[in-house]
Amino acid sequence: MFVHRPRWLSVMVDSMTSSTVLSSPTALMGGSLYVNAIPPPDLNKNTSWFQYPGVWTSYILLLLLGWLLVLSILGCSAGTAWSIVNLSHFAITYWAFHWKKGTPFAEDQGMYNKLTWWEQMDNGRQLTRNRKFLMVVPVVLYLISCHTTDYRNPWLVLNTIAVSVMVIAKFPNMHKVRIFGINADYPT
Repeated sequence: MFVHRPRWLSVMVDSMTSSTVLSSPTALMGGSLYVNAIPPPDLNKNTSWFQYPGVWTSYILLLLLGWLLVLSILGCSAGTAWSIVNLSHFAITYWAFHWKKGTPFAEDQGMYNKLTWWEQMDNGRQLTRNRKFLMVVPVVLYLISCHTTDYRNPWLVLNTIAVSVMVIAKFPNMHKVRIFGINADYPT
């Protein structure tokens, strides 16, 4: 029985079983140095942008820019500025990632109307690289803001509440869970 294999797979299998070494890396890809990534057919436009290269760097730079703006406009201490950035980050990301439901695109025909952005991300798979990154960012912001305010009240209490809510909302076992029915869809 003959099984058809793609050319690149045949080259890889044959190169692993034979004693010859391929002369160039382009031989594996059939002459191209670029990897051809084929997106899944149900690609969600609402969350696919977060998979692009450079998004994590842009996210961090945006937080640093926000800190510089708060520091320069308000003229406050560095710790207060970090706490304001942390609490602003909490408010914005909680609303955008964990409260607002659906997508702005009509092509999905209402498939994601009952899901938040966090529940749509990575097609609902848990503990992906993007989800881990978005879970680490609030924790790092919390540590920076608490350390730079010398663990003083009221910043310590506010930052602790913010990071607790953000991290608990991102736990895998909180996927599609609505506590006390808050933000739940009830039939009308």
